[in-house]
Amino acid sequence: MRLVALRSGALVESFGFTSAGEASDFLPQVLKELMRSEPSAAVAVISRHPEQARLYYEALVAAEVPHVRLVANQDFSFRPGIDVTDVRQTKGLEFDIVILVEVNEESYPVNEFSRRMLHVGMTRAAHQLWITFTGRPSPLLPDYFR
Repeated sequence: MRLVALRSGALVESFGFTSAGEASDFLPQVLKELMRSEPSAAVAVISRHPEQARLYYEALVAAEVPHVRLVANQDFSFRPGIDVTDVRQTKGLEFDIVILVEVNEESYPVNEFSRRMLHVGMTRAAHQLWITFTGRPSPLLPDYFR
Protein backbone atom coordinates (compact mmCIF):
# COMPACT_ATOMS: atom_id res chain seq x y z
CA MET A 1 0.00 0.00 0.00
CA ARG A 2 1.30 3.45 -0.86
CA LEU A 3 0.85 6.24 1.67
CA VAL A 4 0.26 9.80 0.54
CA ALA A 5 0.87 12.63 2.99
CA LEU A 6 -1.97 15.12 2.95
CA ARG A 7 0.05 17.76 4.72
CA SER A 8 3.72 18.36 5.17
CA GLY A 9 5.55 17.61 8.34
CA ALA A 10 7.52 14.96 10.13
CA LEU A 11 6.62 11.34 9.57
CA VAL A 12 4.89 9.44 12.33
CA GLU A 13 7.44 7.34 14.20
CA SER A 14 6.82 4.18 16.15
CA PHE A 15 9.02 2.60 18.79
CA GLY A 16 8.51 -0.93 20.02
CA PHE A 17 10.03 -2.25 23.23
CA THR A 18 10.26 -5.75 24.65
CA SER A 19 9.87 -4.55 28.24
CA ALA A 20 8.57 -1.64 30.27
CA GLY A 21 12.15 -1.10 31.46
CA GLU A 22 13.32 -0.41 27.92
CA ALA A 23 10.50 2.08 27.41
CA SER A 24 11.31 3.69 30.78
CA ASP A 25 14.91 4.22 29.69
CA PHE A 26 14.02 5.61 26.27
CA LEU A 27 11.33 8.14 27.10
CA PRO A 28 13.19 10.27 29.69
CA GLN A 29 16.23 10.52 27.42
CA VAL A 30 14.29 11.70 24.39
CA LEU A 31 12.11 14.07 26.41
CA LYS A 32 15.14 15.70 28.07
CA GLU A 33 16.70 16.23 24.66
CA LEU A 34 13.40 17.51 23.26
CA MET A 35 13.07 20.08 26.05
CA ARG A 36 16.65 21.23 25.37
CA SER A 37 16.14 21.54 21.61
CA GLU A 38 12.50 22.76 21.63
CA PRO A 39 11.99 24.63 24.93
CA SER A 40 8.78 26.32 23.75
CA ALA A 41 7.10 23.08 22.59
CA ALA A 42 3.86 21.83 24.07
CA VAL A 43 4.33 18.08 24.41
CA ALA A 44 1.71 15.54 25.43
CA VAL A 45 2.54 12.04 26.65
CA ILE A 46 -0.80 10.31 26.24
CA SER A 47 -1.74 6.93 27.67
CA ARG A 48 -4.95 4.98 27.27
CA HIS A 49 -5.74 4.80 30.99
CA PRO A 50 -5.29 7.30 33.88
CA GLU A 51 -3.29 4.74 35.90
CA GLN A 52 -0.78 4.42 33.06
CA ALA A 53 -0.46 8.21 32.88
CA ARG A 54 0.30 8.39 36.59
CA LEU A 55 3.00 5.69 36.30
CA TYR A 56 4.65 7.44 33.36
CA TYR A 57 4.48 10.78 35.15
CA GLU A 58 6.14 9.32 38.26
CA ALA A 59 8.87 7.70 36.15
CA LEU A 60 9.58 10.96 34.31
CA VAL A 61 9.76 12.93 37.55
CA ALA A 62 12.09 10.30 39.05
CA ALA A 63 14.29 10.60 35.94
CA GLU A 64 14.40 14.39 36.46
CA VAL A 65 12.75 15.29 33.17
CA PRO A 66 12.06 19.04 33.31
CA HIS A 67 8.67 20.74 32.97
CA VAL A 68 6.54 17.61 33.50
CA ARG A 69 2.93 17.99 34.64
CA LEU A 70 0.30 15.35 35.38
CA VAL A 71 -3.11 16.29 33.98
CA ALA A 72 -5.94 14.34 35.59
CA ASN A 73 -8.98 16.64 35.46
CA GLN A 74 -8.43 18.54 32.22
CA ASP A 75 -6.39 21.07 34.19
CA PHE A 76 -4.04 21.85 31.31
CA SER A 77 -1.83 24.90 31.79
CA PHE A 78 -1.31 25.47 28.04
CA ARG A 79 2.32 26.37 28.74
CA PRO A 80 5.42 24.91 27.11
CA GLY A 81 6.46 21.65 28.72
CA ILE A 82 5.26 18.08 28.99
CA ASP A 83 1.71 17.18 29.95
CA VAL A 84 1.24 13.53 30.89
CA THR A 85 -2.37 12.45 30.70
CA ASP A 86 -4.82 9.87 29.43
CA VAL A 87 -6.50 10.08 26.06
CA ARG A 88 -9.94 11.03 27.42
CA GLN A 89 -8.51 14.32 28.70
CA THR A 90 -7.26 15.43 25.28
CA LYS A 91 -10.29 15.40 23.01
CA GLY A 92 -10.51 18.69 21.13
CA LEU A 93 -6.98 19.80 22.10
CA GLU A 94 -3.81 20.10 20.06
CA PHE A 95 -0.16 19.79 21.04
CA ASP A 96 3.02 20.43 19.08
CA ILE A 97 4.29 16.92 19.76
CA VAL A 98 2.34 13.89 20.93
CA ILE A 99 3.81 10.67 22.26
CA LEU A 100 1.22 7.91 22.56
CA VAL A 101 2.45 5.32 25.05
CA GLU A 102 1.48 1.69 25.49
CA VAL A 103 -0.30 1.41 22.16
CA ASN A 104 -0.41 -2.34 22.63
CA GLU A 105 -3.13 -4.95 22.30
CA GLU A 106 -4.03 -4.72 26.00
CA SER A 107 -4.57 -0.97 25.96
CA TYR A 108 -6.17 -0.75 22.52
CA PRO A 109 -7.92 -4.05 21.70
CA VAL A 110 -10.04 -4.47 18.61
CA ASN A 111 -13.33 -2.78 19.43
CA GLU A 112 -15.05 0.42 18.39
CA PHE A 113 -14.37 2.33 21.61
CA SER A 114 -10.62 1.60 21.48
CA ARG A 115 -10.57 2.56 17.82
CA ARG A 116 -12.16 5.94 18.67
CA MET A 117 -9.76 6.54 21.57
CA LEU A 118 -6.75 5.74 19.39
CA HIS A 119 -8.06 8.12 16.72
CA VAL A 120 -8.45 10.87 19.33
CA GLY A 121 -4.90 10.36 20.58
CA MET A 122 -3.35 10.23 17.12
CA THR A 123 -5.05 13.40 15.92
CA ARG A 124 -3.86 15.64 18.79
CA ALA A 125 -0.42 16.23 17.20
CA ALA A 126 0.14 19.44 15.27
CA HIS A 127 3.73 18.69 14.19
CA GLN A 128 4.99 15.31 15.37
CA LEU A 129 3.47 12.02 16.51
CA TRP A 130 5.36 9.16 18.12
CA ILE A 131 3.76 5.85 18.97
CA THR A 132 5.32 3.55 21.55
CA PHE A 133 4.35 0.09 22.62
CA THR A 134 5.65 -2.64 24.86
CA GLY A 135 5.09 -6.19 23.73
CA ARG A 136 2.66 -6.70 20.89
CA PRO A 137 1.35 -3.54 19.21
CA SER A 138 -2.36 -2.87 19.02
CA PRO A 139 -3.95 -4.67 16.09
CA LEU A 140 -5.67 -1.35 15.37
CA LEU A 141 -2.36 0.11 14.19
CA PRO A 142 -1.63 -0.14 10.49
CA ASP A 143 1.12 -2.63 9.67
CA TYR A 144 3.62 0.11 8.80
CA PHE A 145 3.62 1.31 12.44
CA ARG A 146 4.47 -2.10 13.84
